[in-house]
Amino acid sequence: MADHIRRVRHNLQRLLLILGGEEEVKIDGQGLEIAETVCVARHSAKVSINQTQALLGRMQASYETLHGLIDRGKVIYGVNTGVGGTSYTRTTELSTLQHSVFQHHQCGILLHTQHQTPVGSYATSQHSLPEDAVRGMILVRCNSIIRGHSGVRTEIAEFLIAMLAKDILPLIPESGSISASGDLAPLSYLGGLLEGNPDTFVRTKDKRGKQIVSAAEALKNANMEPLRLQPKEGLGVMNGTAPSTSAAALAVHDSHVLAVLAQVLTAMSTEALQGTVDNYHDFISTCRPHPGQREVASNIRRFLRCSRLCRGHNEEIEGLAQDRYDLRTAPQWIGPQLEDLLAADRQVSIELNATTDNPLINVEENTYHHGGNFQATVVTSAMEKTRTSLLMLGKLLLAQCQQMVDPLVSNGLPPNLCVQDPHLSFAAKGVEINMAAYCSELGFLANSVVSSMQSAEMRNQSVNSLALLSARYTAKCVEILSMMCAAHLYTVCQALDLRVLQLEFFNTAKSACEVSFHRIFNDLEGYEKPSCDSWFGQIWSTIKASWLERSRLGLQERCAQVSRDCLGYIVNTAESNQTLNACQGWYLIQSWNDSLPTILENSYRNVHKRSSEARTTPQYLGTGTKPIYQFVREQLQVPFHEGIKDHPVYRGKNDREPERKTIGSYISRIYIAIRGDELARQILSISDELSL
Repeated sequence: MADHIRRVRHNLQRLLLILGGEEEVKIDGQGLEIAETVCVARHSAKVSINQTQALLGRMQASYETLHGLIDRGKVIYGVNTGVGGTSYTRTTELSTLQHSVFQHHQCGILLHTQHQTPVGSYATSQHSLPEDAVRGMILVRCNSIIRGHSGVRTEIAEFLIAMLAKDILPLIPESGSISASGDLAPLSYLGGLLEGNPDTFVRTKDKRGKQIVSAAEALKNANMEPLRLQPKEGLGVMNGTAPSTSAAALAVHDSHVLAVLAQVLTAMSTEALQGTVDNYHDFISTCRPHPGQREVASNIRRFLRCSRLCRGHNEEIEGLAQDRYDLRTAPQWIGPQLEDLLAADRQVSIELNATTDNPLINVEENTYHHGGNFQATVVTSAMEKTRTSLLMLGKLLLAQCQQMVDPLVSNGLPPNLCVQDPHLSFAAKGVEINMAAYCSELGFLANSVVSSMQSAEMRNQSVNSLALLSARYTAKCVEILSMMCAAHLYTVCQALDLRVLQLEFFNTAKSACEVSFHRIFNDLEGYEKPSCDSWFGQIWSTIKASWLERSRLGLQERCAQVSRDCLGYIVNTAESNQTLNACQGWYLIQSWNDSLPTILENSYRNVHKRSSEARTTPQYLGTGTKPIYQFVREQLQVPFHEGIKDHPVYRGKNDREPERKTIGSYISRIYIAIRGDELARQILSISDELSL
């Protein structure tokens, strides 16, 4: 099993086991996984501390070591000194100091129901972190505290777990963290919840539904007392990378799924464009054995197993001798992104189980260390890679989508993937424009964040990671690429239906043309069926090539032009065809050619009617692409686009027809399935079936 798909399968299987109640999330500071973080953050999975004697013992030992150092008069940063660039100050008010460090960081901007101002009507957001990132933040911070390097009481960790259980989540400003000494500002609002601050606010639930209330009111309603902090406990809560790491874990999880989906979409595009499966032959990747490239080629090849739409190895080729780059180099393009995502996964997974506090309490040596584990550059590194990977995937999907809607390069698909009149129906034209807009936004967001770093805090924080900002932008990139995947999936399903319609039309039309051809020439003097069979085969090749070339025309105009092209071919080859030497032969061929437009048009309309009544597309698809197509068409109920008559206000509406939707409404259904767990479950099922 290849590395990336193995990781994706592990994450999804773990997630489903927890959500199914078969396993629980128990944290011990050592083994928290990305999948578990997703379960707690997005699905409110129950979480508890694995309170073994070893865990409780190391927390107690850390607490006692710290207080022993204080009793011996040691000068310890943030315990009996000021903070940051003013750490030259000293104090004996150790408990008050811990509340003080919260105070000066609780300076962010928030909009919520407590602040009814005109700004709310035009603000782009409430300026607060999403709930899933906040839940994940609490989980990650608790997992760090219980490692026993922070010198805080077990009560702090238990309080945080209780907040998750009671669904009391601090309202945290999304902007304002430079992720240098950790994410100080965001975590100070978690501190405001611990201390029951009446002017910091939380999201909570009661019988009225979701509410925003003060931290003081929330604790009172939950029958909980605010905590009076002991030495270093303010820093223990506030000094760390939990917000960045939480947001990063969610982004990496989503990006893994999108990376696999991009491979499925590439396989579906190969079918829709009648590309060759040889693009993904293992010999090519053996010659250039990068692990990501080999995995992508293998995956796509398996997705296309049993496909009747792709060309096989060394199959006779008309037109371009090889596929365009967005298909042919997909393994080389996607492969490095899988390698980067795996590297990001490793970085974030380590950070989930790291102590990012300062100072650190060293129980074994009965001392402390002033260090920089709060510098979240490793998270930034993970997010910069992830964001670039998302952009690269988006650019590939855009190129594939553009190829499918352009009749000049789509191998005979109609313009904009319209099924009938291209003069009135523009089908996927708007979708392709949207794709370009999405990709442009994705490209801007993928720019490096850390290159914009500024010195801060009296130049003490002279370098800072901007990890939370990078993670936030990565989350936005996940949203944008999900939109692109949804639009692409809508488009490729339309293209697949049209490709199958085309193939079945060719079969029907060829049979009808051949019967008509032999019927007309049967009475011709010197008629020989074998000779006419050969001649018709040449004529049919001309008809088929002309049909593909004339895809930009409306149906009637197309059929007429194909007939003219066919007649031109016959005239050009007449000298070598003995059957036409007689005047009767010329008359008969003209008669047959005159009937050709009607034969072609009737064949197309009949096949279109049959396909509208019962789609046969799944019969043509590969083992890995068929389930995704069926998921869209059957489970999500996203239909084939029939043109202007599908417009909700079209005057020809029949009241007995299903309610019509805009194209955007259908793409939104797909987007919701991608952002939720539905499509991820489909991917897991496919990977099981194909033994990926």
